[in-house]
Amino acid sequence: MNSALQLRELFIAYGITAGAMLIGLLLMRADSRAYLRWPVYSAMVMTLGVVLWNLSRRHLLPEEWDFTHASAMYYGALGVYATLGIIFGLLLGRLTRRIGAGPGNRDNLRIDDK
Repeated sequence: MNSALQLRELFIAYGITAGAMLIGLLLMRADSRAYLRWPVYSAMVMTLGVVLWNLSRRHLLPEEWDFTHASAMYYGALGVYATLGIIFGLLLGRLTRRIGAGPGNRDNLRIDDK
């Protein structure tokens, strides 16, 4: 396999994972420190996705699917990367969310004692 093709596939996998993780961070309204950690964490989640996909492909799917259902397996791998990216983005956003942020926080209410 050509190394340029492998690098292209790696960048596609990283882009899918990082984009999904960014969506999770934005949905949770994460603090700015989460966005500083985002590139590194998305690379780690992508690595976890690659390992998880290779293990599940090896142990759960038939071997002939590599040749007969190649496109389905490719999109399945991208789905795993996107799913893990959004899950870990939501988790990281939840961990780094500001305590006082948000319109539903009770600390933002003013109570006048009259």
